[in-house]
Amino acid sequence: MSKIAITVDATVASTIRRDDESAALFSDVQPEAHGADGWPVGHGHIVDTLGDDGRPLEALVLMREPALPGDDLPAWPVAVLRLSTEGRIVSEVLCVSEAPCFTDLVDTCDLPRWHAQPDVWAAALARLTPGSSYQVAGYGPVREADELLSAARHCYLQLTGCLE
Repeated sequence: MSKIAITVDATVASTIRRDDESAALFSDVQPEAHGADGWPVGHGHIVDTLGDDGRPLEALVLMREPALPGDDLPAWPVAVLRLSTEGRIVSEVLCVSEAPCFTDLVDTCDLPRWHAQPDVWAAALARLTPGSSYQVAGYGPVREADELLSAARHCYLQLTGCLE
């Protein structure tokens, strides 16, 4: 798993948070400034990538603080969310920002403990992209996210002439 850069387009509040048992370990970094319900989620594109549609890969990122549109965030991929929209499947890379409070969220097995199941991410995405409707078609582990990122970086490098 390698660190990536995400350019944020929008940010919303979410219900993603640790369960009560593990939250006590990080009580000094709970999202009190953003309400007791959860951490902010941002939507944006992953820098230096190209997806199958010729646009940068899109990502949802769990953050400690809200970000402004255009902010670049260092983040770690944790999963891939597959969504059905308008008869096609789209993939969103699920990420956590680089912050000590997210060190125990690294793969799909951690999502339930964080109340971050795929439908919660999809609900945040629906609020971030008004007018779009998504149905969760599945999700994949960090290994799948890494493979998707690797292929998208390869496409980007081919297009820019940097791949030799």
